[in-house]
Amino acid sequence: MGKALHALGRFCARWPWAALGIWTLLAAVVAGLVVAYGPETSNDLALPGTESQQVQDLLTERFPPQQNGANPIVFHVEDGKLTDPDNQQAVKSAVKDLRSAPHVHSVTSPLSDAGKTAGLLSDDKQTAFAPVLLDVGSSELDLEIATAVFKATQPASAAGIQVEAAGAIGTELSDQPTESSEVVGILCAMLILTLVLGSLIAMGMPIITAVVGLVFALATIGLMGHLVAVPDTGATLATMIGLGVGIDYALFMITRHQQHLEEGMRVDESIAKTVATSGSAIVFAGGTVVVALVALRVANIPLLSTLGLASAVAVLTAVLAAITFLPAVLALLGRRVNWLSLPAFMRRKHTDGGVWGRWAGFVTRRPVLLTLVALAFLAPLIVPAPSLAFGQEDIGAAPPDTTERKAYDLITAGFGAGYNGPLQVASRLDPPASPSDEYNRKYAKATSLQKQLQKDQKTLPQQQKQLEAQQKQLEAQQADLEAQKADLQAQQADLEAEQAELRSEGDQLETQGARLQEEQASLEAQARRLRAEKAGLLRQKQRLIAQRDRLEREARALAERARPLVRRLVVLEARDRVLQRRIERAEANGNDAEVARLRARLQEVRGEEAQVRTDLAPLRRQAEQLAAQARALQAQANQLQSRADALQAQADQLSARADRLRAQARQLESQKADLQASASDLQAQADELRAQADQLQQQGAELQQAGVRLQQQADALKGRQQTAEQQKKQAEKLQKQLTAMVTAAGGDPRATDTRVVTLQTALSGTDGVQTLTPPQTNQRGDVVLLSAVPTTAPATERTARLLTEVREQVVPQATSEGGITTYVGGYTASYADLATLISQRLLLVIGTVILLGFVLLMIAFRSILVPLQAALTNVLSAAAAFGILTACFQWGWGIDLVGLDTSSSTVPIASYVPLMMFAVLFGLSMDYEVFLVSHIQQHHLAGEPARQAAASGLRTSARITTAACLIMTSVFASFILNGDPTIKQFGVGLASAVLLAGIL
Repeated sequence: MGKALHALGRFCARWPWAALGIWTLLAAVVAGLVVAYGPETSNDLALPGTESQQVQDLLTERFPPQQNGANPIVFHVEDGKLTDPDNQQAVKSAVKDLRSAPHVHSVTSPLSDAGKTAGLLSDDKQTAFAPVLLDVGSSELDLEIATAVFKATQPASAAGIQVEAAGAIGTELSDQPTESSEVVGILCAMLILTLVLGSLIAMGMPIITAVVGLVFALATIGLMGHLVAVPDTGATLATMIGLGVGIDYALFMITRHQQHLEEGMRVDESIAKTVATSGSAIVFAGGTVVVALVALRVANIPLLSTLGLASAVAVLTAVLAAITFLPAVLALLGRRVNWLSLPAFMRRKHTDGGVWGRWAGFVTRRPVLLTLVALAFLAPLIVPAPSLAFGQEDIGAAPPDTTERKAYDLITAGFGAGYNGPLQVASRLDPPASPSDEYNRKYAKATSLQKQLQKDQKTLPQQQKQLEAQQKQLEAQQADLEAQKADLQAQQADLEAEQAELRSEGDQLETQGARLQEEQASLEAQARRLRAEKAGLLRQKQRLIAQRDRLEREARALAERARPLVRRLVVLEARDRVLQRRIERAEANGNDAEVARLRARLQEVRGEEAQVRTDLAPLRRQAEQLAAQARALQAQANQLQSRADALQAQADQLSARADRLRAQARQLESQKADLQASASDLQAQADELRAQADQLQQQGAELQQAGVRLQQQADALKGRQQTAEQQKKQAEKLQKQLTAMVTAAGGDPRATDTRVVTLQTALSGTDGVQTLTPPQTNQRGDVVLLSAVPTTAPATERTARLLTEVREQVVPQATSEGGITTYVGGYTASYADLATLISQRLLLVIGTVILLGFVLLMIAFRSILVPLQAALTNVLSAAAAFGILTACFQWGWGIDLVGLDTSSSTVPIASYVPLMMFAVLFGLSMDYEVFLVSHIQQHHLAGEPARQAAASGLRTSARITTAACLIMTSVFASFILNGDPTIKQFGVGLASAVLLAGIL
């Protein structure tokens, strides 16, 4: 390799413009490809063999584009409510515009009936979110599409409504720029390089070389995204590593070149020899890093593979730039590489000893002591490492000024943290879903009742009108009879005057007849009075029934007014219990601030609960009073009916007595026949009048019978009306039940399938599930999608336990009858599966990386002890770095120091961060091993004893390796300034790991 690199270095030194021309040509090709195809990134988390991937595959195959997931657009007002007319119109306009936005498949309005049923509007009606379903996945979603979709919400923003975006749209709009981190890292590196190299020109060379290599790497990674799914984090991680190794590799080259020039070597020969010596170490060290990163492929996790591949590309371009581009530039500079040097007092003194010489002597004289000191230093740093838990990216820790964090906080405050990461429960149904028997039975019965009611609504009013017309006709006939009767009575009075002289002869008979006539008149008067009293009682009864109906309507109105308060009281009691449990957990965790905040919130909830009970109390009392009044009115109506029946009986008795009196009167008339012989004409007239009276009486009886028949018909009609009213209530009850079933089924009767309902019931009853959104069914009916909203935030351990419980207990029990296969996936489940996969394959990856590094070092130095010592050192420094990472983020000891603003005192560590850290660290720390051991080997080959060679190698390489370590640490640490919590974790972990590796 040395000869080949020497030839490469000589070519670059003698033909620098040709070398730079090749770089320019490559730059033109890469730039042309970037312009033609554009960079491509994808945050799709593919996890072959996991349940979350099965959900993704099922939805992609049978229910597109549900696999892309919903992107909540959040609406919020501080004053008023979203249901106020102006705000409601603005939200509706925004939803309408969203439906017309590019690549929007569907949008559910939170203010629609479907949106309210799905729980898209908060209880206080100040926060709502509209789930936006795109027809493109995150791999196709770019800033242009996300901006166009978000711009469609302008009507709501213009109305003063706060609008924020979550999901993939929010993530795309919230990408954090890394320029500030890069600038800080480069400035720190420039300072260190200036002090080490002693020249501003020399200082600029590593920076330029690293930037050139990084630009090529990022362009290549962007193009690589068309072949494999490269996440957004891949470019940032490649930037961190590319800058660090690029500057370090160039530093090693320049320092060796400066040494050669100081020794009087020609520029071209110095460059060739530098490429052959330091270049060999760089190629080997870079190869070690690349192998360590590519070794992540053994985990068979696409995310880790692409992150490792992207980082390996950055390292590879850094190596190529160091051994080709830099030598060409150095050749053009010649001996001007040391121009713009520092003042003499700031430049390094060329002495054989110095600080590093004394340190090398101390180390070689007391190796055991320093080993114990190093272990004592590492021990407390390693202590937190065993408690490291693999988590997921926490949007709740994202920068507060990003739209995805604002959306997260608004959803958490308005609905609960679980709404930010619901579990997707996708089910395959065989046979496809169909309406349940219960639904079909109730639907058929409701349809039959509806038809009967429609028929009654047509016939009953007509019959009622007919009865009223007959009643009026009877009343007219009754009035005519009364008039005729009055005429007859007048004629009878005339006859009585003419018969005055006959009365003296039949006083006794006349007296008896008069008495009978008086009794008959009295009975008839009583009968008329009783009928009038009965009619009055019936009218009074009707008024009481009307009053009772009015009271019942008022009672129903009160019930409607009280229902929201009762629902609110149930919600508040549930919040009370949730807050108590959270207080208990916070007390158990010793988080006094969280306990105080939760207790204050609990006090507010209990105050609101007391207010609701206070508001509900008068409504209940009023309802009880109305019920009592209705019962009293019903009792009075019953009493009036009883009195009317009694009066009817008395009237019947009087009519019977009147008939008997008429019979007696006829007997007296027969006795008076002799006396009336002389007054035959008068008697004839009296007979005629009596006949007319009998006819009138008969007509009156017939009218009474007709009235009875009309009353019977009215009673029958009333019974039919009551039956119709009962059927109407039954139909309304069935309609409510059907509406509730269809609502729970997401508006699709097919989702009333017992298999779906059983799964819904099981999920809803699971502890830790806050709510369950209505099911969504595909067109064929063979896939049903549910969203279970946890009570806890997506990144919490409780949510992970809930996922396990749902997968291992709830779903198997709910689907045990067969015909349904259910998978649980979604954003939260995907990262939980990722953590599980990493946990399962962690030892495999670590072992592979260590083994490959061991083999490479053993081949390079033909030694077993050197690679063994390197592997042990790397494992110790990695363990210490893991401990620092755990204490800083998982224990929360450094949350404020790294600039994270989150409501929680801790931040979960993204599951892939530790594994990526180990691979990167193992490769980078090998750089120091390679450069140190190569120096020691050179001195040993020059004839120095082993101990002396070790001291000489350390003395000559310590300054450069320490500078390289500080540069890489500065570059990694500068990325702590990035707002992304995951990038901060990489920055803290890699900076501490590289620093510890350099110290060891």
